Amino acid sequence: MYRIVEHHHLTLGANSLFFMKSVIDPHSIQFRLTVGMVLASTLGISGLTGWVNFRMRQLLVENHKENARMVASRLGEDVDLYEKTTVVSQALAMAIDYREQPDVAIWVIADSGELVAASRTLSMGSWQVDGFADKLMTVVPQQNKGLDVINFQNRYLVTCSSPLSIQGQVIGTLYVVDDVTKDRESLTRITRTLALSSLLVIGVGAIATALYVNRAIRPIRKMNRLAADISAYNLADTRLEFDRAPTEVQQLAQTCNMMISRLSAAWDQQRQFVSDVSHELRTPLTLVHGYLQSTLRRSDNLTPPQKEGLEIAADEADRTIRLLQDLLDLARADGGHLRFQLESEPLHKILAEVLEMSQYVSESPKKKLSRRIHADLQPVYALADRNRLKQVLINLIDNALKYSEDDKPIQVTLRELGDSAYIEVKDQGCGIPLADLNKIFEPFYRVDEARSRATGGTGLGLSIVKTLVEGMNGTLKVHSKLGKGSLFTVILPISPKLSPK
Repeated sequence: MYRIVEHHHLTLGANSLFFMKSVIDPHSIQFRLTVGMVLASTLGISGLTGWVNFRMRQLLVENHKENARMVASRLGEDVDLYEKTTVVSQALAMAIDYREQPDVAIWVIADSGELVAASRTLSMGSWQVDGFADKLMTVVPQQNKGLDVINFQNRYLVTCSSPLSIQGQVIGTLYVVDDVTKDRESLTRITRTLALSSLLVIGVGAIATALYVNRAIRPIRKMNRLAADISAYNLADTRLEFDRAPTEVQQLAQTCNMMISRLSAAWDQQRQFVSDVSHELRTPLTLVHGYLQSTLRRSDNLTPPQKEGLEIAADEADRTIRLLQDLLDLARADGGHLRFQLESEPLHKILAEVLEMSQYVSESPKKKLSRRIHADLQPVYALADRNRLKQVLINLIDNALKYSEDDKPIQVTLRELGDSAYIEVKDQGCGIPLADLNKIFEPFYRVDEARSRATGGTGLGLSIVKTLVEGMNGTLKVHSKLGKGSLFTVILPISPKLSPK
């Protein structure tokens, strides 16, 4: 018995689906063990069946050969015994009648070729079909091989020929023929039944072996799925435990747990370092930025190059402060220190405030922002953190504006569907390649480095957006097509009591 202890809910991703695929993998341990055990059992059962069949045929022939040899060896003794009370010819006939059997034919041929005596078996119906007895009495003397097994007219016969002596005088050649056809056919049926039974046993054994191997390596499959779902967010609370697993699996689980613990400690140290550095650098940079801004406001005595240099320094200081703030937010979220105040909020009003704020900040004398953003806002109330949601929307709208041409409008939509509120931000920009869709939410990941440097930004915006949306029990989705634009959708749980009907 074993169990997986997971204190966090692990979402199955693409890697998990890979481990759960049902396609037979010839390189897998399960496949190799199953095939190996099935082949071993097949060879064992087939070898045993073949040996049993061979041995049974061998014993069958040997028994009948021994019977023919016994009849041939004792017939002379029987004749000597009967001769004491009758003539030789009569004694020979009586001895043959005594030794005859339904499947055993006996006859004696003199040296001159004359038939001296024959058993009544040769005159029976089965021996007279198509002149079988007459042909047999002609063929067997021609072969004259002593003790032998022949196939004559599709009948298997054990033949024995030897000189017959009575009172020390050879009177002819004795021939004993034992028909083993019925016994051979019975053995063939037994062999066929044994072969079919062997195939059935092999088939059942293959299925049982596959099930056993699958059950035996189930802990390894669990470990594969767990390893595929481990992320930086659940390292500290994910452990693999076994109660009655094989020793090797328990050792592997313990090693994996030790590795996870070390990774968790290293990740905690990294997060703490990022948080400490961000916090320590933000204060002096804020002072530097404030000093630069104060100097620029009193720039009457500065030359144009000096003023331009201070403006560049102020912009870079502002960008670095925002970067440090984003890093600090991510570090707090990773450490579970990012708090949310979830309340029922009017999403349409928050969106209107964000759009007005974006227009105030970004409006250009060349192109009014109001002409670029088309809003369709339905009155919807949802559970959200007002300030965090504003941060999400500002990031998404700013991102859409940066990666769209001035003549391409931005569509912002708010609607209620079922138990969720959907906020959609759609642009008509360059789009995102399909291979990058799962990576754009990673910190510092940029689809196009050159374009990102031209548009500014820290590479943390979408990562923070995803973190904030999930912190509000929401979901962030993205659909994009190259050359057509992108659609980001924020899904939040609504608050039914306050939503207008």
